[in-house]
Amino acid sequence: MKRVSENTVSTAQNAASTVKKSKWKLGLSLLFYPTGVVRVWRSSQRLWIKLLYSILALPVFLTVVVYAGIVVFAAFLPELDCTVGNRTDKTIYNREGNYAATFVKTGRETNNAYELVEVELEPHGGNDWHYHSNFVETFTVVDGRVRIGRDGKEIILDKGQTTQAGKKHMHYFKNALTSKSVLMVKVTPAAGLEKTLRVAYGLINDGLLKNNMTENPWHMCLLFGYSQSYLPGMPAWFQEPLINALAKIAQWKGEDELLRKYYR
Repeated sequence: MKRVSENTVSTAQNAASTVKKSKWKLGLSLLFYPTGVVRVWRSSQRLWIKLLYSILALPVFLTVVVYAGIVVFAAFLPELDCTVGNRTDKTIYNREGNYAATFVKTGRETNNAYELVEVELEPHGGNDWHYHSNFVETFTVVDGRVRIGRDGKEIILDKGQTTQAGKKHMHYFKNALTSKSVLMVKVTPAAGLEKTLRVAYGLINDGLLKNNMTENPWHMCLLFGYSQSYLPGMPAWFQEPLINALAKIAQWKGEDELLRKYYR
């Protein structure tokens, strides 16, 4: 009697294990769309379930395949070059807004320990919410008044006041006045800030960057890549590898070389 009971328990456990394995196999097969379509249409599910899966799962599968293809392909490409030539022009001008950026200390001069840039902000000018993954930014108001957004909160800095945005901390800065303000930005360690500003100002002056969008989408990928900038609304695990991959592909395509006149 005891042996029969043990056999019954063993049989039940094996059956439960088999059912669990079958569910895992079904789930994995559904994730891979071609196999999932075959399994769904061979199953006894209702017609509307089969159609729903066939229609909705296709774009998801294609998105995953394209995303994985971009990231894997870029993994075999050279790293993005964020260096700048030995430029003698320390101050660059954005002729559209008639304001300047001065490179007080470049990464070349500090052995990549930090970059220090003095940026003039036009009335209510600045940038929008974003974050950086690999460096810390320190903001000091040289003249005027600047609004700093940080992790969903806003503060106002007057002349001489300082604040900081850490790695992966969402932030922005904007001139809080109707007249020009001047902001000192320190990036630690040095990243691609100088190259980003030189290329962005050059594109603006040539009419190739308007309303925060470049005429050539690959150049936008490079600007994001140079500055290691990422946006709100998308998870870091998704957008960081994608933006970095697209920037490397843009460089591989020769788009970085087309911008050479701005930074060499």
